[in-house]
Amino acid sequence: MLSSFRKGAGMLAVVTIVFGATGALAEARNVLIVDGAYFPALTHVQPGDQLVFINNSTTNHTITGANDAWTSGPIPVLGSYTLDVDADTPETFTGAGSEADAAVMEGAISFDAVATE
Repeated sequence: MLSSFRKGAGMLAVVTIVFGATGALAEARNVLIVDGAYFPALTHVQPGDQLVFINNSTTNHTITGANDAWTSGPIPVLGSYTLDVDADTPETFTGAGSEADAAVMEGAISFDAVATE
């Protein structure tokens, strides 16, 4: 009976390690907001990742997902906004600075694997 318990406990430990490790695969992907553009303009992500928008522009900046799926609210200069990515996150987003004549900027995410050629 003790041997059976040890095998069960060992299997539980292996399962916990395997399933616990999958959370470690999520990554934070930085997107810089600069005057007139997002860098990178296209970011490769997977569900579970986070997009961290960092405002390096000269004004506050608000970003909105396609069809108003999400919005950052005003991100102050040198501030940031973190978006948790899931399978339903829209693949495009737009934004503009707080100035009245600020150009609308566009960015995108892709769930496709990065080509390594």
